Amino acid sequence: MLALFIFLLPLVNTELTSYNKQLEWIAGHWRSEFSGKVFWPTVPTMTFGEELKIMEAPLAKSANVQFLNFSARAWSHSTKDHFHDEWGFVTADPSGNVTLMTSGNNGFTTYEVGHVSHNRLVLTLKDIGRISFSRDLPVEDLRRTFVRHDDRYLEQVIEMRTATHPKQGYLEHTRVVYTKMD
Repeated sequence: MLALFIFLLPLVNTELTSYNKQLEWIAGHWRSEFSGKVFWPTVPTMTFGEELKIMEAPLAKSANVQFLNFSARAWSHSTKDHFHDEWGFVTADPSGNVTLMTSGNNGFTTYEVGHVSHNRLVLTLKDIGRISFSRDLPVEDLRRTFVRHDDRYLEQVIEMRTATHPKQGYLEHTRVVYTKMD
C-alpha cells in the first residue's frame, strides 16, 4: 500500500532556482576511472578513480533555499579498494557566493565557502569537524577548485594544509579530471 501511495505522489519540480543556475555547468554525473592523483609528503603518490554527482534537489520550502545534492566516491585504481565517500549539499546566492557542506566516511565534515564565475568555482574551508579517533593529521586549511574545461571534462583540485605540512599556504593534495557521463 505504501509503495502505491508513493507512486501516486506528484513529481517534485527540481528545476534549478535562478541562483543555482550559476552552478548549472557543474551539475551532472562525472566519472574518472584512473586520472585522479594523490600527492602528499607523508604518503606515496597514487592513482585513484572517482565518481562525482551534483544533482538538482527540491526546494526546501521551509527555508526557501534550494541545495544541489553532492556526492563523491573514490577508489584505488590499482586495487579497486574503496577510499572514501563524501555526501553533502551545495548552493549559490544571488551574488555568486557558494556554500558546500560535506560529510564523509573518513570522519570529516566540512563547511566551505567561495565564489562561482564562468566555469570555475573556488571554495575555501570555513570550518571542519572530525571524529576524535581519526588517524589522519588534522587539516587546518583547504582550498577546493572546480574548472569545467569544455562540455566533456571537469577538473577538481584539492589543496590543503595540515598540522605539519606546509607551514603556510597550501600544498596540492589531489587532482582529478572527470568525464561527463550524462
